[in-house]
Amino acid sequence: MPGGRSLLLAGVVSTLAAITGAAWLHEARPGSVVQSAAQTVSPQAGKLQPPALTADEERFATALWAVHREATRSAVTMSFAGITYQAEDRDARALARKIEPLAKFFHDAEMQVRAMSAPPSLSKTQVQYVGAMALYAGAAAEMLKFTEDGDSQRLGVAHEMDVRASEDMLRVGEVLWPGQYKPH
Repeated sequence: MPGGRSLLLAGVVSTLAAITGAAWLHEARPGSVVQSAAQTVSPQAGKLQPPALTADEERFATALWAVHREATRSAVTMSFAGITYQAEDRDARALARKIEPLAKFFHDAEMQVRAMSAPPSLSKTQVQYVGAMALYAGAAAEMLKFTEDGDSQRLGVAHEMDVRASEDMLRVGEVLWPGQYKPH
């Protein structure tokens, strides 16, 4: 299983590098830092600020934020559980104990976001977030299957799902919370 361990570690490192790069690009783009009064008076040509959210959009964003805050924490916890398994303890039962509550959370979060009332302008954003929660739930399920059958390919599948879910969460964040710090 050294190949699976290396694959997972390389995948996690590349994912973290990609996310760090995306966050750096986001923070480095013009207009993302506090602007001086002179810059505020003369906005940069070609760079328009996104329109403010409507009251309905703001209500949806606020409701989703409650889920998002926990989803972000849970996603990081799930990634570190896999890293810890591969790099340190190799205890499948300990991995299962860490992943089981996360699998339940992501399933419940998917249902909760699906049940939210999104304004028509954010319906695609809602669908994308529901998909991200489903991907995280699927990744957790694959990790749990691995703890039962030992098939290390399941960890690779889980990692790919985790990366796609993280990217989708980042895209939703850019729509609803463009200035959000992105630790994941």
